[in-house]
Amino acid sequence: MKRLLSLLLAAAALYAGVAQGAVVRGVGDTALVGHDLTDPEDDAAPNAYVNYNAIFRSSVEPQFHDEGAFNVFDNKLGGGDNKWCCDINGWVEADFGDKRYQLTSFTVSSANDATGRDADVWKILGSNDGINYTTIFSYDHDGISPWGTSRDQVIEYSAGIDFKLPAAYSIFRYQSYSVISDGVHQLAELEFFGREPADVPEPASLALLGLGLLGLTAWRRKRG
Repeated sequence: MKRLLSLLLAAAALYAGVAQGAVVRGVGDTALVGHDLTDPEDDAAPNAYVNYNAIFRSSVEPQFHDEGAFNVFDNKLGGGDNKWCCDINGWVEADFGDKRYQLTSFTVSSANDATGRDADVWKILGSNDGINYTTIFSYDHDGISPWGTSRDQVIEYSAGIDFKLPAAYSIFRYQSYSVISDGVHQLAELEFFGREPADVPEPASLALLGLGLLGLTAWRRKRG
């Protein structure tokens, strides 16, 4: 009965436009965007910590093997070592060190089995110190999966449509708080995309620039 209710709620969500401006990119590896911040060259190893541009951490199963948390960054969808299957209240994050990015979009992908394991309450968070985190995006629809019943499906969320363009952060975290009906949570893939914030001159630099412009103006007047 609970599964039937979940299916009905998922269908209602689709008609109500719960996903807002989110884009369903398709199903399977080919639906991924690729070249994301964690692996811009798309040459990282799928089952080892090789050629990634970030340090990964998680609250549980910090590994690539045995359905570990780091599988969400391996550019693969499916079961086994192509997904993360873990505790309901879990998080995984990518730390870019001294690089800071404004998150412009991200993708989340459902795993291969049990719709009841999909998170129905989850967030994307940003941090610069690994202690204080700010919510960038929040999904909170009790009993409703963002993917409906589709498995290995890729959904893309974009700044300016699904969330406000955030400040620049060096750490991006996915945090699950609740699942539809199962005792565990699963996720197949995460892709983060962003831009480095535009360089803003320091006040002293601005002052020097202003003096230079004043001097140039005076020189032009004198010549005129």
